[in-house]
Amino acid sequence: MQDGRPQKQRIVMAEPRKTYANQWAVTLTGAPCANPGFCLYAACCSNCVAYVQRKKIMYGDLTNYTCCNGDTCISGKLGEKSCPEFCLCVETCCCFPSAVATNRFMIQDEMRVMNTQCDNCLIGFMLLMNQLACIFRLAAIISQSDEIEQLADILDCIADITYCSVCACMQTQQEEQLKVRDANGPGPGAPPPMQPPTTMQMQPMPPQMQGQMYAQQPQMQMYAQPQPGYPPQGQYPPQGYAPQGQYPPQGYAQPPPQQGYPPQGYAQPPPRYS
Repeated sequence: MQDGRPQKQRIVMAEPRKTYANQWAVTLTGAPCANPGFCLYAACCSNCVAYVQRKKIMYGDLTNYTCCNGDTCISGKLGEKSCPEFCLCVETCCCFPSAVATNRFMIQDEMRVMNTQCDNCLIGFMLLMNQLACIFRLAAIISQSDEIEQLADILDCIADITYCSVCACMQTQQEEQLKVRDANGPGPGAPPPMQPPTTMQMQPMPPQMQGQMYAQQPQMQMYAQPQPGYPPQGQYPPQGYAPQGQYPPQGYAQPPPQQGYPPQGYAQPPPRYS
């Protein structure tokens, strides 16, 4: 188990992103030229950009928000339903790399967008430099060597520069893709639009109005009033039916009397022998 779900399931979920047919609106290397102002903003306030982009991706509705879109073991257990705005703010501040990656995956899954080889190379190099810097920092702490400490400092600077530049380009690329989505309408993975409740659904109907509504229904009138021509007005029951209090009607076979049965002319039962 990893991140609350089996590793095999996570791999299967990531596999379709390699076969998506659509391409990003702009490439990762061309994103700074496509929107330089936003790229500078993303480099200086990357946490704010991650927060705003998540709300754009979810069409401004955080009702179904979960931390990192359910990709961690703590997703859905932090009270996201009660206060999604605050939880999203905590995610973008404390788990910023995961927040940016989650935004990217959500855009890819909704619009069926696939990374290019250049995109994967730049993102992989950024992650590699961060991992190398972390490894050398731990080695410097354990060995207490000045040379390893200096090398760790150099790697930290390279990793920070790489991360800031590539992450800003990623967020700019995602912003341009969101512009295309909003201009062309939701993608195939977008949630259906929410229909506002009607006044009839929001407010209960008073009992007197319910009675009026049922009285006005045509099917209720059909049973409440007799059909035209049947039975004739003033004549009930119709001709041929037994009148009330007289059954069977005249002309029908009369029931046999209670005594003297069987009637005369019928075969008598044989006598009993003791």
